[in-house]
Amino acid sequence: MKNKNIFQSIRCAANGIAECYKSERNFMEYTAIALFVLMLNILLHCAVWEYIVFFALVTAAFSAEFLNTAIERVIDTYDNTVSEKNRFIKDAAAGGVLVIALAFFASEAVILVPKALALIK
Repeated sequence: MKNKNIFQSIRCAANGIAECYKSERNFMEYTAIALFVLMLNILLHCAVWEYIVFFALVTAAFSAEFLNTAIERVIDTYDNTVSEKNRFIKDAAAGGVLVIALAFFASEAVILVPKALALIK
């Protein structure tokens, strides 16, 4: 079923986001972490480019988690058996989320730790 216009597409995407938040615990945890790090960015007076890094990596992490959730649901819908093939697919998709999450934490550490240490001195 194809959407007839951009508004239907946006509504479907918003429904997908809402369903992921309702059904997947990770989204609430990621949101709490992102808000905490955003507050640190604000308190430590980050530059515009530092906010760009923050928002780009947060967006990438959430996008990866949405795709990971979709992949897991497809596998569970069509072949809910515990097999090596299914385990590999799910683990590989989760690995993509982990790579983005590590990039987020490493980048934010490089940005925020020196600022925090400068306040302590």
